Amino acid sequence: MRARLKALRSDEIHDLARWVPPLPDEFAVPLVLEVGPLGLRGRERFDLLVVTPRWLLARHGPRGAVLGRGLLVVFEWSLERIRSFLAREVERCTGPTWPDVARKVARIAEWEGEGDNVVGLR
Repeated sequence: MRARLKALRSDEIHDLARWVPPLPDEFAVPLVLEVGPLGLRGRERFDLLVVTPRWLLARHGPRGAVLGRGLLVVFEWSLERIRSFLAREVERCTGPTWPDVARKVARIAEWEGEGDNVVGLR
């Protein structure tokens, strides 16, 4: 079984395709990845924060530390490049069952189903 990025959106930015960051080199954008099994119906939500190094520096300072899970660092905003990159990374996630695949996707983005005993696709 292989994962597929079925949709990419933001709960905070209505028209993500037309959105331009106010500061091109300092922004943070929360994204929702809807991921499901390739060739099958259903999807689950994974959350990811896309940030620039300058935003990290402004938020955490030069002595700060940031763990990278659920975080994608980019140097400029390009939705198409971000979408392409995430689609490639998600499709590299394979396994014998959907829960196995979803756990691999959860290494990229925070999985809403992580920690639940029951895994169900929407």
